[in-house]
Amino acid sequence: MAKLHLITYGCQMNEYDSERVAGLLGKQQYDLTDHPEEADLILINTCAIREKAEEKVFSKLGQIRGLKQKNPSLIVGVMGCMAQLQQGAILERAPMVDLVFGSPAIARVGELVERARRERRPVLETGEGPLTKLTSTLPRPDRLKAFVTVMEGCDKYCTFCVVPLTRGRERSHSLESILEEIRGLANQGYREVTLLGQNVNAYGTDLTPPTDLAALIERVNEVEGIERIRFTTSNPVNLTSRLIRAIRDVPKACEYLHLPLQSGSDRVLERMNRGYTRGRYLELIAELKETVPRIALSTDLIVGFPGEREEDFEATVEMVERVGYDSLFAFRYSPRPRTPAAEFPDQVPEADKARRLSRLLEVANEVGARKNAALEGREMQVLVDGVSKKDPRELSGRTRCNRVVNFDGRGRRLYGELAHLRITQAMPHSLRGTLVSAEVPALAS
Repeated sequence: MAKLHLITYGCQMNEYDSERVAGLLGKQQYDLTDHPEEADLILINTCAIREKAEEKVFSKLGQIRGLKQKNPSLIVGVMGCMAQLQQGAILERAPMVDLVFGSPAIARVGELVERARRERRPVLETGEGPLTKLTSTLPRPDRLKAFVTVMEGCDKYCTFCVVPLTRGRERSHSLESILEEIRGLANQGYREVTLLGQNVNAYGTDLTPPTDLAALIERVNEVEGIERIRFTTSNPVNLTSRLIRAIRDVPKACEYLHLPLQSGSDRVLERMNRGYTRGRYLELIAELKETVPRIALSTDLIVGFPGEREEDFEATVEMVERVGYDSLFAFRYSPRPRTPAAEFPDQVPEADKARRLSRLLEVANEVGARKNAALEGREMQVLVDGVSKKDPRELSGRTRCNRVVNFDGRGRRLYGELAHLRITQAMPHSLRGTLVSAEVPALAS
């Protein structure tokens, strides 16, 4: 059989897309290989959110160039968001690439690969395409957690973001097609699903008849074999009281929410075109904590957005301390092609971005450490998903609130089980626990 080497950069949506590509090509007799030198086909699934991600792709293509010289029949393809955004520029900078295609063309990956192989000239496919629900994956019996795309695209047009350009407008998959995929995953032994969308809590508003993410979560809760439900990424504009109550009331919905803030300054939020204010965001946080008292919160933050002053940055730092995030992802602003913010005249110097990011991460680590320490002594449910990275004699898993816990399994084979642990020690990025019992009913976390 032919060999496929697949390289993935970026978000969970890209990981999901890569699995679908592997499944589709598997039907055309391609076996996955971890060794690029063995491959007949190399595909790089790309991210376009930040310039650094794009440079990683070109660096990787530089490494692959040598393989192409040794094996002229090797097909090299670039897919995903960067392919959709940069299009012909990829072929100009890396002429050894045979195939460039965007996310709308994933359903036709087999056809495009064969076309590139047959015609022996670069194939570019970045046009719009219909929304297609793909469920082809390679069987992976060691997997417990699956991503499931429920909608694609975004209508928000934040001034820094390329998603509307790379993924298009918001489009929801039908509820039944999603449930069919999840039932299939449950039959394969998967126990946790994460519902994916660039603006996932806008799910269903475009369907006929309209529905919402809360209704979808309620239906997924009925799927036998699935024990946990997560969803990402949420936009505060579309976070409703009904969805917040679903996190509380649906037994399999995990008490964890990733809610991007991006900035704590109203002035910056307005320039970002985020559609909410600092005050509105805090109202949502208050409702979340009142409705789901033990909810864990994470967020995304951008430092050094054009025009960001020191007082704007300090407002962001204050929000991190005030909200008390369990974890966060913070990045320096990176100008993206064809976005309004890239043309703003008041770009922030890189040195200021670096300084601010360093301080923000320092504060975030302190807040996260306090949140972790508060868990000591509590009993929590963990889905055991492997062994500890630092000590292979120990087991590891995640709580419903998405924290890693390492523990002594006492010689028991607990992979895929729900273990009941008592947290004994909090560390900066993980917890330690002792085993109380395994396969217990769901506990609040």
